[in-house]
Amino acid sequence: MTLHLTGDPAGEVVQAEKDRIRSLLDVDPEAYDRLHAPEYELCNPTGAVWTKAQYLDLLTTGQVAYRSLELLSDPVAVAGEGVVVLRYRCAIEVTVDGTDIPRHEAWHTDVYVSGGNGWRCVWSQATGIV
Repeated sequence: MTLHLTGDPAGEVVQAEKDRIRSLLDVDPEAYDRLHAPEYELCNPTGAVWTKAQYLDLLTTGQVAYRSLELLSDPVAVAGEGVVVLRYRCAIEVTVDGTDIPRHEAWHTDVYVSGGNGWRCVWSQATGIV
């Protein structure tokens, strides 16, 4: 069932996703840790899968540096007991290993689970839009 995000828990997850994006842009390790579950994995547009620790290392060393990451569509969600899956379009500008990747659009799918520390992202998938 696809739901447009209104009310809780969806509103909480949308805010968590906006905070998570801010943690990537600002390279804020504390917020990053709070918003990503220990088992977090990102499948990026190249198909590579990074663990939570690998992704944070890439961010803190500057190997991955977001210049822009903005939502282009309102997130939609599938919600269940203790889990919310978000999907939205975004625009990304990023530098990877010193190479500037120009602004491009992608679909983001993020899986959030609730726990003692609130909503945390466990999986992210970014798919480039050609």
